Amino acid sequence: MRKNLTHALAVVAMLLIAAPAFADGPGDAGPDVAAPPVRAAPVQPQPQQPVAQPAAAEGRTGIIPLGDQLTINVPQGYRFYGEPEARAYLNRNNAAAPAGAIYGMVARADADINAPDTWATVISYDAIGYVQPETASGLSDANFETQVREARRSQNRTFEGFATPPAFVAEDPSLAWAERIAAPGSQGKDYRYELKELGRRGVSTLTSIGTADQAPEITAAAAEIAGMLSFNEGERHADFQPSSDTVSAYSVPGLVTGIAAQSEPQAIADPASTGGTGQTAFGGLAGWFPWVAFGVILLAIAGFLMMRNRRDEDEEEA
Repeated sequence: MRKNLTHALAVVAMLLIAAPAFADGPGDAGPDVAAPPVRAAPVQPQPQQPVAQPAAAEGRTGIIPLGDQLTINVPQGYRFYGEPEARAYLNRNNAAAPAGAIYGMVARADADINAPDTWATVISYDAIGYVQPETASGLSDANFETQVREARRSQNRTFEGFATPPAFVAEDPSLAWAERIAAPGSQGKDYRYELKELGRRGVSTLTSIGTADQAPEITAAAAEIAGMLSFNEGERHADFQPSSDTVSAYSVPGLVTGIAAQSEPQAIADPASTGGTGQTAFGGLAGWFPWVAFGVILLAIAGFLMMRNRRDEDEEEA
């Protein structure tokens, strides 16, 4: 055992002696000489490639269908752009999107829709049902602007008051107003003009975003654009069918606040189908039906008890 230990120690000693010889690799490395520095090849400047710019959207003119309810006829002085451009415009200007389906937007033919000072009008349609014109009286409430302010706060939207108070035209019927949407002295767009046209099954909306300085131009153009837009045959407000169509949960003031007066839309009763009077809890056959049914059930129970009692008496006599 002592002999084996001696051999092992000898092998370890030889390895320790040979290790420096193999540290620099095989062969005689000679004296340590610093390697000459490697000079990097000069970098030739590459010509800069032009950054590709997204192609500008091309507006359209002429007759353009918008969903099943609306059609717009755009003249040469204006251009119509689709939904992607309309949403991009709203996002660039930090403007809340109108409720419902956004169909596109209209701008003047010579306007750059991507420029920060360009105003445009977004077209949308909200299928909320038939809005009753007689509810417009709520617009004259003394605290209506306070109601709008509270509604905008809940919607996380800035409201600095009406630039133009809401005005309802019963003949069309239509509703228009303008809001200050930024604090005084703020940069960017601070003016929002809304024009709503009531239809048989919903409401079309023209939403114009710009600055207070552009208000006269926006208001005048909104009237022109409203003239381009029309409800399709059978979809106008006057085409409403009381027996089958849905009455909106929104009143006319609710179109401004964006808050429904009722939880769900409901169908309006056709006076002609009820002889001119509505059916209440105890009016007409519908009101009496539960009581008739209850009486039939009581008679059936009484008859069963009488038959059972007679059978018991017959069994006792037998």
